[in-house]
Amino acid sequence: MVPTTLSDWLALDQRDRARCLADAVARVGGSELGEWIERASATTHGGGLLAGIPFSVKDNIDVRGYATTAGSPLLRATPAEVDASVVSAIRQEGAVVLGKTNLHELAFGITSNNKAFGPVRNPADPSRSAGGSSGGSAVSVAAGAVPFGLGTDTGGSVTIPAAYCGVVGFRPTTGRYPGDGVVNLSTTRDTVGVHARTVRDVRTVDGIITGEPAVAQSLAGLRIGLPGNRFRDLNPDIEDAIATFVSTVEQSGAALIDLDLTELDHLAHSGNVLVFHEAPRLLACRTDHAVRDWPDHIASPDVRSLVEGMAEPVPVEHYEASRADRWQLRKRYLDLFTQVDVLLFPTSPVPPPLLGADDVISLNGRLLPTFPTVTRNVTPGTVAGLPMISVPAGTTAAGLPVGICLEARPFADARLLATALTLHSGHQLG
Repeated sequence: MVPTTLSDWLALDQRDRARCLADAVARVGGSELGEWIERASATTHGGGLLAGIPFSVKDNIDVRGYATTAGSPLLRATPAEVDASVVSAIRQEGAVVLGKTNLHELAFGITSNNKAFGPVRNPADPSRSAGGSSGGSAVSVAAGAVPFGLGTDTGGSVTIPAAYCGVVGFRPTTGRYPGDGVVNLSTTRDTVGVHARTVRDVRTVDGIITGEPAVAQSLAGLRIGLPGNRFRDLNPDIEDAIATFVSTVEQSGAALIDLDLTELDHLAHSGNVLVFHEAPRLLACRTDHAVRDWPDHIASPDVRSLVEGMAEPVPVEHYEASRADRWQLRKRYLDLFTQVDVLLFPTSPVPPPLLGADDVISLNGRLLPTFPTVTRNVTPGTVAGLPMISVPAGTTAAGLPVGICLEARPFADARLLATALTLHSGHQLG
C-alpha cells in the first residue's frame, strides 16, 4: 500500500520507498508512465531527505525533458531544457516527479474544467469541480497518488482546490519561492505553492525550498482576527462547518478579535487589471502565435473570452493606478497585522461547483458569477502578496470538503505554518 503523507514516506527505508514508488507508478499509469519515472529518476541527485519519494508538478511548471502545456494548445510543445528552480530544489533531495497535473487552461480560471485535456473531477464527488487552477495538484494529493504536489497561485489557485479536495494548500509570500520556469500570468501576483495532506508535510517541503527553519507557535494569547465581512453570505453547510472550527479555536486559548475589512478588501479590485496588463507579455514568451490569433488556439470557452479581451491592451495609466491601489492595500494589511497575528476566515463561501458552472453559481438562492464568488475571500491577500494557507475544516452534509484559510503579514510564512499546524492538529483532535 502506498503511503499517503510525506511523514509516512520519510519513515520508510530506501528499499520500502522503492517498492512504494513502484506501487504508485502502477496505480496511476502504464508503460509510458514507467518510462517517465525511469527518466525522471535519472535526473534526481541520488540520496537526500526525499530520496525515492514521488511528487506531482502542475503542468505550467517546467520539468526537464517534457513540454509545459499549461493545459492549452496555445503554447509551443518544445520540451523544457531545465527544471524550474522549485522542481530542481526538490529533486536535489532525491524526490521523483511522478507526473504533471492538469489545470484550468492557462491557469486562467477556478474550476479546472479544461476543454483541451478534460475536466479535473472532485475526488469527493466526480460531478463537481476540484477547484482551480491547480485542481490536478490537489487531486493528486487527495487521491493518495503522491504525498505532495506543486501548484501555482495567482488569485486563489492553490487555496481553493485545497479547500474543495480536503487537503492543505499553502501559498507563500509572493517572491519567497523562485519563480523561474513557470508559465506566469502576473509577475505581481503569481507564486508557486504546495499541496499536501498535512501542514507538517507542507512545512517540510517549504524548508527544502527556502532553507528557512521551522518555528513553534503556541495558541495561548495568539491574536486571531475574524473578518466579519468574509463570514457573511455563506452557504449554510459551510457556515456550520466553519462555526464548529472557530469554536474549537476559541477553546484553545487564542484571542479572537472581530474585524470588518470591507474597505480594505475593496482595494483588491485592482487585481484583474494587474493580470491583464502583465499576462500578454508573459504568455508571449511561451507561444509562437501572434496575440490577435491566440483565441483560435484556446480550447476552453471561458478562457477564450478572457484572452479575446487581451487584444485591447490595458492603458498604462490604468496599470499604474492599480499598482498604487495594491501598495495601499499592502500598507493597510501591514497596519492590520499590528493588531492581530493572523486572519482566519472561510476559504470559499460555496462548496465545489458542479462541472460546467464556469460562468454562474448558486448561492443562497441567487445566481452569481462563479469566479469572483468562489475567490471572494482569498482575493485581497493574493493581490497584496500575503502568505496564506487553507486547511480542512470538516465537510458539508453531502460530504463535500470545507476549508478554512489563514493569512499573515508578508514573509511571516514560518510563523503562519506553525500556527496552522497547531490549529489544524487541535481541530483534528477535537
